[in-house]
Amino acid sequence: MSGFSGRRMRRIIAAALVGGITLAAGIGAAAAENAKLRFAYLLADSDLPILVAQKNGDFAKAGLDVELTEVQGGPAVVAAIASGSADVGYSSPVPPINARLNGINVKMVMALGHEVDPDSKFSWLVASGASEVTSLAGLKGKKVAINANGSLCVLTWSDHMAKAGVTMGDVETVVLPFPQQEAALEQGAIDATCTVNPFYASIVKNQAIGAKILATGVLADEKIPVLNDVIFASDDYVANNADALKAFGKVIFDTRQTLLADRGAMEAAASEFLGLTPEAAKDFNLPVVKRELTISEAEVQVLLDAMKRAGMTTQDIPVKDMVANMAP
Repeated sequence: MSGFSGRRMRRIIAAALVGGITLAAGIGAAAAENAKLRFAYLLADSDLPILVAQKNGDFAKAGLDVELTEVQGGPAVVAAIASGSADVGYSSPVPPINARLNGINVKMVMALGHEVDPDSKFSWLVASGASEVTSLAGLKGKKVAINANGSLCVLTWSDHMAKAGVTMGDVETVVLPFPQQEAALEQGAIDATCTVNPFYASIVKNQAIGAKILATGVLADEKIPVLNDVIFASDDYVANNADALKAFGKVIFDTRQTLLADRGAMEAAASEFLGLTPEAAKDFNLPVVKRELTISEAEVQVLLDAMKRAGMTTQDIPVKDMVANMAP
């Protein structure tokens, strides 16, 4: 005769069922582990929704394990992806375009920022008061800064100066990452620089610099919106991780919309994550002209054509090889 009472047997069966359910839940959790996404970026205005979302845990809630790595400039973002230390990156469009032209297989998958005439401009060419430069024509023989070789700033300087009859050969180019440019202007180590937010907002508030704005915008002609910030990834990552990229974009889009709807929250975030003083944060804006994150071949072609005019490339590579829209 069995030594188990009916009540005891029911308890044993119940415990076994609970144990089985717990084990199954553990297996299911392991199977549903968040997708890894290693993201390299240079600190700039379009990063703000990404930094806010990471702090708030929004990527994790969307099933992503996002690892952020800050580097000094767009070419360094390309290098991180090319070396395998990052999967996805943020920069201006010029570094991934240059990468593709030089045989590094990356594709731009989302647009984070645009500019358009007359007043939605998010790139600036600025001179110090001490330089006595008041126009682009006055830059001849002066020291002008770019944030990195092969960057958007090279294109911006070239395109604007061409309108004034000045070339890159007429100036002394100094390579300085964005965070170092304000001090260099104040100390007289450079006469002018190409800058973006959050650095611009701080430079123009610095009375010791006495900033003079020489030009605004990525290109001199921005009658139609011009792409100025993108997310890109290696061809292999794009081919194998479409769902992760779209989930990443959805979180960025939602967080950006939240910030745009709450001016106070945006200013607070700009102070917390971008290092702006509360006063400088009042002038901060995200470079949003188009609501969606969609990227098109046509807008990349505009920049590729401008790079050819500036002598930055002579190659003809179809823009379809550079773009794989993954916007949510």
